Amino acid sequence: MRDHRHPEVQAAKYAVFVNSGRRYTDCSDDVCKLVGYARSEILTLNIDDLSFDKISVSPLFEKYQREARQNGEFILRHKNGTPILVHYNAWVFDDGCHAAVWEPAEDWEQLYLAALLETHPSTLRDKANAALSAIQKRETSFGVAENPATRQKLSDAREALRILLS
Repeated sequence: MRDHRHPEVQAAKYAVFVNSGRRYTDCSDDVCKLVGYARSEILTLNIDDLSFDKISVSPLFEKYQREARQNGEFILRHKNGTPILVHYNAWVFDDGCHAAVWEPAEDWEQLYLAALLETHPSTLRDKANAALSAIQKRETSFGVAENPATRQKLSDAREALRILLS
């Protein structure tokens, strides 16, 4: 992060840099927290290692390099195996620098809707698992005054995802 002077990336909370071989070369501190790895560990990994869907990495990265710009959604794998849905913007800059800015989808409702709208079978499973993880996290953080309607909404979403996955 210290050696990169691209304004699209400098102010980003979640920024990563890779080389043309998909190996991470730098990242922000918040990326380390998001995926559960120390920076020294991330720098030994490549995009495939942090990806939930390893099969789609190569063709997606090739397209990114050809077009020098890409954005979309991708599911990362936390060190503990938990899926993390991120929205991303990525650039190949004129100086050859490959960078991306991530914005994690943390709200369980956003993750749930993303799973419901997914039509690709392999991505559906990953998105549904990310939503289930977020729902479980939300359920375990219930306070005493939690709204019963919210509890029911979470329960309904969890059940719908389980049915979708079966």
